[in-house]
Amino acid sequence: MENVKVRINTIQTIDEAGNEDVIELLTEAKLEKLKDCFIVNYDESEITEHKGSRTRLKIYKDKMLMIKVGVFSSKMEFQKGKKYKNLYSTPYGNFDLEYTTVLYNNKLNEKGRGRIHTEYMINFADSDESYNKLNIEIM
Repeated sequence: MENVKVRINTIQTIDEAGNEDVIELLTEAKLEKLKDCFIVNYDESEITEHKGSRTRLKIYKDKMLMIKVGVFSSKMEFQKGKKYKNLYSTPYGNFDLEYTTVLYNNKLNEKGRGRIHTEYMINFADSDESYNKLNIEIM
């Protein structure tokens, strides 16, 4: 296991006019290489409004799992063309989440450095919908 820096940039289109909500986080993380994937663990902060939660990324060549535990809890899987359902737990209540991965691009090298880009449509509780772009850079 080694220490790395991770830059996470999330862009969420929040309305039909195309207005976006952008969150960027630069944090220290632990990187571990397993036989078929990389695992990245980091703590959330005030910037993401998820302080008190820990995130684990399990990064495979063709998919990524994002597991949050703590004050905010969820499990998301990103694999191009796949649709998933999830329960998103927050201090304000639980929400049903349904999302479809539109694009998944893994450009990590053999040492786990590089970029991951994914785009996905998300539905909250069968009502609100947003288009999201997630960029992760491991340095």
